[in-house]
Amino acid sequence: MTAAPPRSTGSCSFSAASTTATSSGSAASPKATTEYFLCGFRFLVFDQMENRSLKECLHDPLRTPLNWRTRLQVAIDVAAALEYLYYFCDPPVFHVTVSSSSVMMDADFVAKLSDISVIDPTDSNAASFQEGIEQRRRELVYQYGVLLLELVTGQSPGGGDGELVRWVQEPGFAGSMQRMVDADLGGTYDAGELRDLVIVARLCTRTAAHGAAAGVSIPHVLRYLQGKVEEKNRGG
Repeated sequence: MTAAPPRSTGSCSFSAASTTATSSGSAASPKATTEYFLCGFRFLVFDQMENRSLKECLHDPLRTPLNWRTRLQVAIDVAAALEYLYYFCDPPVFHVTVSSSSVMMDADFVAKLSDISVIDPTDSNAASFQEGIEQRRRELVYQYGVLLLELVTGQSPGGGDGELVRWVQEPGFAGSMQRMVDADLGGTYDAGELRDLVIVARLCTRTAAHGAAAGVSIPHVLRYLQGKVEEKNRGG
């Protein structure tokens, strides 16, 4: 994150920082998000998203369905943004809820997170603040897994431990995988990538389904998906 020098605005100081969470998880061009500091307050300002929300792209019957490559890239974009917010920002003072409603799509169908709030680390002691960070990371893994299921099936997940989560946690889920794929894809998708994405979703949602700690993290998921895409591009 790079910040411009503060500018005087009467009794307040003003500065701006611009950052983009890319698929590599690094800070890049200032096109996605601008963070403003004014009179001690922090504001995140987002560009207008021409293709509106991912929810509309997936569920609006009047829109052209997202193809498989776009859906896979959305999964990578969202994981990269989450990694940036929760592993690269120091301290990670941002809070975001992951859902198809909070993922916005720009003119090129690049996914960007919205509905981000700022948490004040001074409101709690160091131990409780760190504990809160770890709890939010675990919650994000689950929410991300639900989002993957929505990308694959084109179905709204519902609240809590919904039907999609129950399906992917069933022992025989692999046998019904092909039937669960979004019909809007018209059968045009990579079967291996589909399997990889559903398995990641299964691992991510296992926490809430079984009450155990997640065995995966957002950085692990991001590296795995990026590696699969790179392997595919190399013809592996």
